[in-house]
Amino acid sequence: MFYGWKISALCLGGNFMLQGSALYGMNAFMEPLCDLHGWTRVGLNMSLGVAAFMGQLAMPVAAAVSTRHSLRMLMTVGAVAGGLATWAMGLTDDIRLFTLFMVLLWVASQVCGGVVANALMSNWFSHYRGIAFGLANSGTSLAGMVLPFLSLVLIRHFDMQTAYAILGGATLLLAPLSWVLVRRSPQMLHLHPDGRQHDPRPPKGVPRAVSLAALIRRPAAWWIGIAFGLALMVGSGVLSQLKPRFTDMGADAYPAMILAGLAALFGTLAKYFWGWVCDRATPIMAARALMLCGLGSMCFLLLPPSLASMAAFGLTFGSCVGGLWVVLPAVVAYYFGSPNFLAVYKFVAIFILIRSLGFPIMGISYEICGSYALSDIFFGVSFAAALALTFCLREDRAVERQAHHHGRHVHRH
Repeated sequence: MFYGWKISALCLGGNFMLQGSALYGMNAFMEPLCDLHGWTRVGLNMSLGVAAFMGQLAMPVAAAVSTRHSLRMLMTVGAVAGGLATWAMGLTDDIRLFTLFMVLLWVASQVCGGVVANALMSNWFSHYRGIAFGLANSGTSLAGMVLPFLSLVLIRHFDMQTAYAILGGATLLLAPLSWVLVRRSPQMLHLHPDGRQHDPRPPKGVPRAVSLAALIRRPAAWWIGIAFGLALMVGSGVLSQLKPRFTDMGADAYPAMILAGLAALFGTLAKYFWGWVCDRATPIMAARALMLCGLGSMCFLLLPPSLASMAAFGLTFGSCVGGLWVVLPAVVAYYFGSPNFLAVYKFVAIFILIRSLGFPIMGISYEICGSYALSDIFFGVSFAAALALTFCLREDRAVERQAHHHGRHVHRH
């Protein structure tokens, strides 16, 4: 087996334990934390909002640090920091310290997984890069199915502190694995991307570096960042309250939770599908198809409420949103070249802060209308804008497409 797939599996584990705990853990811990410490759900949601914002803010910082420091060291440090933060969250009864530890967990999730994982996949794969991105990023969606249930079992059989300690200990196990397995590029082990006998990427035609000033002047970088920022805003806002939405539409609690879980399952499977689309077509074509499908899935909300219409919306929407974190890095690597991945991803990550707006937009809509109808209209327009921006990207301007054609021309002569 090609060594790169081992690194991809490790990145899956990092996203599963850190991003999964950060994103989905509160589903199981919210009520026990309130009962034990007398905290309120409003306070915990504020803590989660602060941590989520800081986690997104850490993306460009992590990308900048990754260009100058060992990815092996960063993955290892991220696993240690995330494991200790998870363990500490179960020990404090001060919500301010709890928020601090949660912020540390969200930041660590960009280092052990997140940005560093995408950088590794960009270095280790070329022809199979889309599938590699899908495998590495599937850990987050997979955690949405597994970690809340596992945490609930641990809380009921032991207690909340023990549950946090077990999850933290499991995260710490990623540290020695990261130190042993992670290498920045296949060339460090005398290998080539995809496990081929030679480097599939032509050495000429790919620029060495892209400066921040140059990116500011490149409209394509803005289009990519804004398009995916808008799409992720829609995905985060809708999926964060999918179960309450289904309950408001008339579903009982258990069917609503099952549908939300199935949406997470389809999101996991879709990461592989959209990665395959990136490899079989081009990442730009995959981005257009993804935005179009996401916009189309929201049309199911126009149907009369029923389990069938809820299932159609949840499964199709989850499948589309699940592909966003796969197609985004694939588009960046394809359009600007793998050597420039971290530099461009650092710039694009600034626009991903738009994602944080999805949560207050949902709350404002519910406060004004008593439903999510207003936010759905806004989100539909946002998806349409994201789709339009992807058509501003020209295939013939993609660096790796140009390099591929250059390589074929050299081969013929």
